[in-house]
Amino acid sequence: MRVGKLVILVVSALILSGCAEATLPGQEMVALSTATVTLAPTLLTTQTARLTDTPLPKSTLTPTATPVPCDRASGGEVTRIELNSELLPAPYTVSVYTPPCYGEEDGLTYPVLYLLHGQNMDDTFWLSLGAAELVDDMIAQGGPPFLMVMPYEVDNFDPPSESKFADAVLSELIPWVEDHYTVCTERECRAIGGVSRGGGWAMHLVARNFDTFGAVGAHSMGLLQGDAWQIQKHLETRTREEYPRIYIDRGEDDFLYEGIDYFVGVLVDNDIPHEFHINPGRHDKAYWQAHVAEYLEWYAAGWEGKEQ
Repeated sequence: MRVGKLVILVVSALILSGCAEATLPGQEMVALSTATVTLAPTLLTTQTARLTDTPLPKSTLTPTATPVPCDRASGGEVTRIELNSELLPAPYTVSVYTPPCYGEEDGLTYPVLYLLHGQNMDDTFWLSLGAAELVDDMIAQGGPPFLMVMPYEVDNFDPPSESKFADAVLSELIPWVEDHYTVCTERECRAIGGVSRGGGWAMHLVARNFDTFGAVGAHSMGLLQGDAWQIQKHLETRTREEYPRIYIDRGEDDFLYEGIDYFVGVLVDNDIPHEFHINPGRHDKAYWQAHVAEYLEWYAAGWEGKEQ
């Protein structure tokens, strides 16, 4: 009978299966490893049966990436660039600080702070005071981001009356910055400052180019000839409210105190708004190092809440 044959076949299969698991004489038992095997994750594709052949509607939504805000606490970047000049006898280097997230925030243009050095210094002097790190911290704490541009006055012992440095800053450096960087080009977006001879240059540029800068800082400045007269002459055509923000300071033992105090006296006599600070110290790096944070905070305060 077919049923009997089927039973015999099933029994035979079971007997053979049992024999296959038995150990033959002379064979050793091999212990199976108990180590855990980790399998690489595999992407499984699940197929779902359809009840009909009717095509499913396609989604009309286009997936978009979620924008990730840039981290303004990530720190800025400093680059050093050599520029040629038609006004100066030799090329000169410029150190440029760009703030964190520069180039990553669409539609934002940045203010610029131009910082000038004194004699026996170069374009890295402000960086040696910690300017980049201080601005990084200010921005990380919610302050306005801005660029710092620090040119090297190569011939910094030349008589100012014979130097073309101020002309190069005004007609070459500033246009170059505004052509190559994403910066605001309005007057209130530009500030300029300097120490010693650089402070004198900063005030000189502001006194003779009234509509160019919105703020000026003269730190232990070496006063240049004619600038005290020029700064008050603007009152003939301008109001006091139109003057740029002015910050002046010196150490108690600064050997340039006479020129600085004379200039401040002109401002006082003409009621021109300004800040003037006399602090302990001399005309040296230790003095500027002690006050560089105050300087940078003052410049940045003019741009608070005014991101372009």
